[in-house]
Amino acid sequence: MYFIFLGPPGAGKGTQAKILSKEIKIPHLSTGEILRTITETNNDTGKFLKDVMAKGLLVSDDLITKVVEERILLEDCKNGFILDGFPRTIIQANNLEKILKKNNIKIKSVIQINVDDEILIKRITGRQVCKKCNKIYNKYFDPFPEDGCYECGKKDIMTRSDDEEDAFKNVRLKKYNQETMPLIEYYQKKNQLYTIDGSSSADKIAEKILKFIKSI
Repeated sequence: MYFIFLGPPGAGKGTQAKILSKEIKIPHLSTGEILRTITETNNDTGKFLKDVMAKGLLVSDDLITKVVEERILLEDCKNGFILDGFPRTIIQANNLEKILKKNNIKIKSVIQINVDDEILIKRITGRQVCKKCNKIYNKYFDPFPEDGCYECGKKDIMTRSDDEEDAFKNVRLKKYNQETMPLIEYYQKKNQLYTIDGSSSADKIAEKILKFIKSI
């Protein structure tokens, strides 16, 4: 079974993709995982990609498409995969469509996790990360414990600069709305889109997604 997860930063698509991956035993392919795996293959694409990333250059649409194609053709994807973070644009979606047709792969569903901007902002700007074990907390919904991290006991937390409200609203969320939102209509026209409310708990969202998948 082959799936694509869509959603703005903070929607929880990575979390849900990991849960689904474990439940139905197919790999969760985030953009970071795809790039990391291909750079480790040490083939021509991997070497070129490693050089591009080492120089701090942007990975072009053509290169990311080639990298994704090589990744989804590896042995662990023969029974399915979950794409998370690709495609991000209509150009990438069209490129992916060509890859899928060429390799006789059919996407079962595109799962969009929809969350209001107000909740997204609180999820992102409230994020607190344990410095030692990287467990994620949120000052609005699940505050970092006063006596230390639940996992490791460490009392130090860190935040990301792009988690600040202005940076999130004016850069990350704006970029998503400009580049990725058009994919919603793109997959609606293909009758592949399933939209779920992502404002509830991770467990409840996962339950709904699994119920939907069992019904298709």
